[in-house]
Amino acid sequence: MNLASLIRQDRTESTTDERAVSPVIGVILMIAVTVVLAAAIGSFVLGLGDDIRQVTPTASFEMEYAENDDGDFAVTATHQGGATVSTSNARSLVVTAETGQSSEFKLPATAGTSASLDGDDAVPPNTTVRVIWTAPDGGSSQTLARGTTPA
Repeated sequence: MNLASLIRQDRTESTTDERAVSPVIGVILMIAVTVVLAAAIGSFVLGLGDDIRQVTPTASFEMEYAENDDGDFAVTATHQGGATVSTSNARSLVVTAETGQSSEFKLPATAGTSASLDGDDAVPPNTTVRVIWTAPDGGSSQTLARGTTPA
């Protein structure tokens, strides 16, 4: 019976030694997991905050071209639908030609709102015309629609 108690004692001592290492490793792993999760969540939250500020409105526009007596074109860009472009989500909404003419939409721009390049601002043939949205902070802009006057 003494032999049995010695065997039990040896098992108990070796198990105790191995168990002493396990809590230390567990604590280190828990700290590492916490740091990784904090970094991942922090980067997600900071990245998401930037995206919310600069959301480009999804709106569709139609370009109409009317030729005048000089051979230039009056261009009318009309908001056809989608998001309302207002001062809360835009600094400006402008129809502009690559030759320099531009006209600003009156905000808020909803379906049916238009801006025109006509008269002295008429656009020559085969000229690219864009509707450009500018973010409220002025830090970025995006082309919402693009067209070309007939040749």
